[in-house]
Amino acid sequence: MIKLKNWSKFKVEKLSYSNALKRAFLMLKQEKKFPEDAEYLMEELTGFNYTQLQLHRNEDVPGKIMRQFHDGVVRLGMDEPVQYILGNAYFMGRSFTVNQDVLIPRQETEEMVQKIIDDHTGKKENIWDIGTGSGVIAISLGLAFPEDDILGTDISKEALKIAELNADNYQADNVFLKQSDLFEKVIPEPFDVIVSNPPYISHQEKSVMDPSVIKYEPDLALYGDEFGLKFYQDISQNADKYLTENGILYMEFGYHQKSALEEIFAKNMPGYKVEFYKDMSGNYRYLKAEKGKI
Repeated sequence: MIKLKNWSKFKVEKLSYSNALKRAFLMLKQEKKFPEDAEYLMEELTGFNYTQLQLHRNEDVPGKIMRQFHDGVVRLGMDEPVQYILGNAYFMGRSFTVNQDVLIPRQETEEMVQKIIDDHTGKKENIWDIGTGSGVIAISLGLAFPEDDILGTDISKEALKIAELNADNYQADNVFLKQSDLFEKVIPEPFDVIVSNPPYISHQEKSVMDPSVIKYEPDLALYGDEFGLKFYQDISQNADKYLTENGILYMEFGYHQKSALEEIFAKNMPGYKVEFYKDMSGNYRYLKAEKGKI
């Protein structure tokens, strides 16, 4: 029985879609990886959906696709996320370029962005996405509200290159990108909305995280000092100077951080009404701090 760690030594064989997937599933299971990622990889490489893949299951996989699939499965076995292998990830129904300089977007962030969209006044707004990464939040809001001005900032030049590529791909001309460490290079001006999905994982949690995250996703975007709470302290202490009279701050956070954030925001933003929202799994995952609503 061929193990995944040895598969790369074997030449790429001519296999049907069904047999290629069976072999990949077996190898990934042996290595205690997720076999479902192999099916997703094949679907993305071929452009087939699940039903189409079943209809073609007895046909031979074309040579070029088989070589890409073979390489991809080997990389899956080394814990590399399938999104990095493919070079793209989906967010709010759109495909965005990603690499190891940016986080892979998550479902929980989609839920926060949808809340921002639902809360929009319908009038022109200025929106600032702090720590934009690949730009998925800023670009999604820019496409939803083409009359708005969207600023996306990040400390990482490499991340901003990916964000720029994504903005250009969707012709999001109302999205402006700037390198800045939080508020450092942004002149105080009235924003109607500030949104941030900051690094919120404590360094102490690293030992229990998924190997694919530890090995491949950028530490700069993952870990926060002060048990993952530093960025919430910094942003909550400064956001008021950048928000309009009825401005709103939205922030994503870790599922276990609600109690600590209640204390932080009560101290740093006492004039704001702070609401906490659950994700689809029932965990508190993002907040909304609204000015002058107490």
